[in-house]
Amino acid sequence: MPEMTVVAVGMDPAGTQPVLLLREVPEPRRQLPVLIGLPEAAAIELQRQGVDPPRPQTHDLIRNVVAAFGRRLQRVRITALRDGIYHAELQFDDGTAVSSRLTDAVALAVRDSIPIEAEEDVLEAGAAPVQLLDLTGSDDLDEPGAEEPGAADPDAPPAASGPIDEAAELEELRRFLDIATPEDFGTGEDPGKGPDAP
Repeated sequence: MPEMTVVAVGMDPAGTQPVLLLREVPEPRRQLPVLIGLPEAAAIELQRQGVDPPRPQTHDLIRNVVAAFGRRLQRVRITALRDGIYHAELQFDDGTAVSSRLTDAVALAVRDSIPIEAEEDVLEAGAAPVQLLDLTGSDDLDEPGAEEPGAADPDAPPAASGPIDEAAELEELRRFLDIATPEDFGTGEDPGKGPDAP
């Protein structure tokens, strides 16, 4: 099963929706762009930067409950893409598997350096060419999996306009969280109305 790594959390090319960008390692380096909500983007980016928020977030609670029961998370699996929504699974050391939102699973994986894997059919269905949504600003077209811009799928999203300043984006997310109210996140379990929501 292909292993994935988080390479960026940024905005879509239109600048309207946060995107989590996962990339296959080591080869052929297909990437999986996932539209997510702003709170989920903030949670994952804070973990990537090693910042602990003052209050536990959802993935912190999951982590604490798992530890309290003497279990250990071994891997995160992206199991399905149905109706535009990615489904994930947490796999524990005793063989137990628990369904999870992709963003919570990724935040847990990033925090404790846990492997993230994707089913081959999910990658086939959701993968985008490396250059198409490269939020990291790489312009090396010679890397495996990269495609010439002219050969891209015409229905695919446009390429990002330039490199993402991760420090500036993290600071912007922190400022937002400092002043955010519950109304900023909408209602229910779909605060960002991204396709990752259950």
